[in-house]
Amino acid sequence: MVRQFSKFPKKPADWLSPSAPLSMRKQVYLPDFTIALIRTPFLPPRYASFYVPLSFNKLDMRDYMQRVYGVDVISVRSYVEQQKVTRLRPQGKFGYGKIRRPMSKKKMTIEMTQPFVWPEAPKDMSDWEHNQFHAAEKYQSEIQDMHRPDAGTKVDTASREAYAEEAKKLLDGSKTWRPTWQALGLSYDRTGLGKSSTSS
Repeated sequence: MVRQFSKFPKKPADWLSPSAPLSMRKQVYLPDFTIALIRTPFLPPRYASFYVPLSFNKLDMRDYMQRVYGVDVISVRSYVEQQKVTRLRPQGKFGYGKIRRPMSKKKMTIEMTQPFVWPEAPKDMSDWEHNQFHAAEKYQSEIQDMHRPDAGTKVDTASREAYAEEAKKLLDGSKTWRPTWQALGLSYDRTGLGKSSTSS
């Protein structure tokens, strides 16, 4: 007795069952790439520019905009932007490293059926922790500079600025000078040499 297996399921409910063939299941694809929208105020309202991966083509861009954002695209223009030649800086020295060219960037400009107007840039960046971000970036760069091999040969500008501020306060009289033992809160009896107030 030979059994015959049909290619398609008999009942509509079988299409959603896990036993349905893989080709008949609804496939969900999540993007594994990054697309960055570029602020271009000089372009007309129906145009928008993006930075896309180098493997992206015009059909991918049109399909991405239609399926993810529901935007109808009329035309797509692509351009590969070659980066400038730079030189590596070993130990922070200029002119000693190897010459290299960073990876190129691909830019795509689309023409849409509906206009898109950029919102005004926010003037108050406190909601995005703008100052804290730059302070953390400055702190990280300072820590990295401290651990470099030539860190001992560099001038400690922070200490120099602190000493200069203290000197200005002493000269204009806003701060009185005290010896180190008084600034540290130590109390010594200076009436007799070699004797302290705690000695019996």
